[in-house]
Amino acid sequence: MDCPVRAIILPNESIMKERRYYIDWLRVIAMLAVFLYHCARFFDTEGWILKNTAQSSTVDGIRGVLLWPWLMEIFFLLSGFAAWHALRTRSGKKFLLERVKRLLFPIFVLGLFLLNPPQFYFYIATNHRFQGTFWESLSIYFSHWSFHLESAEGLLPAPPAMHLWFLQYLFLISLMALPLLLFFRSRTGRRGIEKVARWCDHPSGIFLFFIPIALILIFLPHVGEGKHTWADFLWYATFFLTGTLLAADSRFIDSTTRYEMLSGWVCLGLFGLFLVLGALFPKVFINQTERWTSWFAVIFLLSLGAKYFNCNNKVLAYFNEAVLPFYLLHHTIIVCVGWFVIPLNMGILPKFLIIAVVSFPLMLLLYEFLVRRFNVVRFFFGMRSKKASGIRP
Repeated sequence: MDCPVRAIILPNESIMKERRYYIDWLRVIAMLAVFLYHCARFFDTEGWILKNTAQSSTVDGIRGVLLWPWLMEIFFLLSGFAAWHALRTRSGKKFLLERVKRLLFPIFVLGLFLLNPPQFYFYIATNHRFQGTFWESLSIYFSHWSFHLESAEGLLPAPPAMHLWFLQYLFLISLMALPLLLFFRSRTGRRGIEKVARWCDHPSGIFLFFIPIALILIFLPHVGEGKHTWADFLWYATFFLTGTLLAADSRFIDSTTRYEMLSGWVCLGLFGLFLVLGALFPKVFINQTERWTSWFAVIFLLSLGAKYFNCNNKVLAYFNEAVLPFYLLHHTIIVCVGWFVIPLNMGILPKFLIIAVVSFPLMLLLYEFLVRRFNVVRFFFGMRSKKASGIRP
C-alpha cells in the first residue's frame, strides 16, 4: 500500500515550499567541477581509461585540495535534498517508479549500450594492448555482465559501469533508504527531526551531523581506497540521508549560514593536520585527509550557496535541467576528444584546455539539438517530457 504522504501536514512546511535556488546552483557548479575533473584525468598519476605520456603530481595535488573533499559527497547530499522534496507530493511507490525512469533507464539502455562501449574500447586498446576493432571489443565488454556482492554495483549486474556508478549507487541508496524517508515524513519522524533541529539552534549544533561521518572513518578507515566498496556505499548513503534531513527543516540551513566561517576554518585545519599525519604515518592515515574534511567542506559550500546563490534566472533554469544529461554525456565525449588530443606534441596545460574547450561546446550542442528537443530522447536521458516540464525548444 502506498504511504499517503500528501495528507501529512508537517510543521515548518510552509517555509519549505519556497524553492531553494542555491541547491540548483550547487548542482550545476558540481557538474561543471566533475567535467573539469575528468578533463584533467588524462594527466594525473593514477590509472584511467586513457593517459597522457607526461603526467603530473601537481594535477593530483590540485584535485586533492580543490575537489576530492566535497565533489561526489555534495552530489549525494543534494540528491537526498531532492528526494525529500519529491516525497512531499509523491507516494513511496510513485517515488520509486520515478527513480527507475530517471536512473535505471539511462543506465541500462543509454549508458551501457551507447555511452560506455567506446570508453571500454579505448581502455582495453591502451591499457591491455587490444588489437581488434571496436565491434570485436563488444564481446569482451558484454562478457563482464555478472552479478556479485563484492560492491553495490554488483547488485545491478552490468558491464563496466564507468562513470555510471554514481547513478547505480544513487538508485540503490534511494531504494534502501525509502522506508526510512517515509518514516521521516511521518508525524513521529517529524517530531524527531524537530528535536534535532532545535539542537542546531545552539552554537555549532549543525556539526552533530559529523558524528556518523567520524564513526565511519574510525571503524572503516579504508573508505575510498577500494573501487566502490560497500564502505564507500555506506559513506555516500550517509551524505544522502543527511541531505534529506537538511531539507526537512529550515533551521538546519540557517545553522550552516551562521557558522560558515567556522566550518571553513575547521576544514582547512583538518586538511593541514591530516597532511602532516599522512606524511608522518602514511600507512595509518593514507587517503584520510580528504575524507576527514569532506563534511566541513560540503557544509561550507552549502552555506555559501544559501547566502549568495539563492536566486533564479534563465541560465539556471536551462542548466539545472541539463545536469543529468550532461553527466551522462560528458565522460564519453571527454574520452573521445582526448583520444585525438593526447597524442599531440604539446604540454599538459594546452592539451587540457583543448580537451575542455572542445568537449563542453560539443556536449552542449548534443544536448540542445539531439536531447532537449525530443521527448523520446529526453525519456532515455531521465528527463521529463517537454509538456510536463513546460519547456519549449
